[in-house]
Amino acid sequence: MLDVRLFDADRASDADWDALHELQFSACRLDSPERPPMTRQETIFGVRAPQIQAGEQLVWTAHRDDRLVARAIVTLPGDGNEQLALVRLHVHPDVRRQGIGTEFFRALEPMLRARGRTRAEGWNLTPGGPGESWAQRLGFRIVHTAVLQIMELSEVDRRRWDIAVPAGYRLMRWVGAAPESLVSAYAKARAAIGDAPLGKSEFGAPDWSVDRVRRIEASYRERGIEHRTVVAVSSAGEVVGLTELEARPLLPERLHQGDTAVLAAHRGRGLGLAMKSEMLRWFTTDRPRVAQIWTGTGAANTHMIAVNHRLGFATVRTGSVVSREL
Repeated sequence: MLDVRLFDADRASDADWDALHELQFSACRLDSPERPPMTRQETIFGVRAPQIQAGEQLVWTAHRDDRLVARAIVTLPGDGNEQLALVRLHVHPDVRRQGIGTEFFRALEPMLRARGRTRAEGWNLTPGGPGESWAQRLGFRIVHTAVLQIMELSEVDRRRWDIAVPAGYRLMRWVGAAPESLVSAYAKARAAIGDAPLGKSEFGAPDWSVDRVRRIEASYRERGIEHRTVVAVSSAGEVVGLTELEARPLLPERLHQGDTAVLAAHRGRGLGLAMKSEMLRWFTTDRPRVAQIWTGTGAANTHMIAVNHRLGFATVRTGSVVSREL
């Protein structure tokens, strides 16, 4: 029988972190060999610096005979997605096909329901791989596909970023909090991310409001995350597009791309390319030691994938999304 417990990052010992990293390193090396090898720092980063906009994150571990054999990172989104639990579950390769993953998930189900969640989704499973097959045996169905794209800054030709701003628009940028004069229009523009294709996933664009913007900004400050935003402003003074990029203190050599969105009436004019180019020039000038930029995009979002390729990103992995009721 498994011993399932919450992982307390604040009380974890070096031995606890070593065991967690060894599990995640071994699992990712097998399941995602095309990705760069996972470092111990990256393991700690994934627990201590979750994606703030996604919601509360909890980590459960499963032990058998005092050995760590599996872990689950569970995100509980809010602001319109309170029915969902986003689950990333890995079993150590040495003990797979022994029913551990199934027993672990069964133990998690009542704890997730107790938190008001009625549906679980798993992201970034290898298409056709053992994780996807396992999920399907548990009643999950494939609802979406996404790609991971990485830019290696040592290899990219930065002349790709010399993109002019389309006529009739200007770009504005800030670090941290949105200017008070723009925050309302910025919150409205953020809703445009809801048009990004997510297949049949039940994860929807959050209900953006000024309050949500300010709450997330405060969370970035509390965690020491440098969050930068570039927006496109029309001649009428309306915020019509945005892109965001962040640097997290636990992994300073890597930047993480957040949302990029343009209001429907202003698409097809090159605003996304112009905003992302401005962001890349700005951030990499200030942080010359950054080595990589990571971004995730829905596989059906061919336009954004093409924009990223033009800027110097390479697609390194495709992952499926699975979903089922709890």
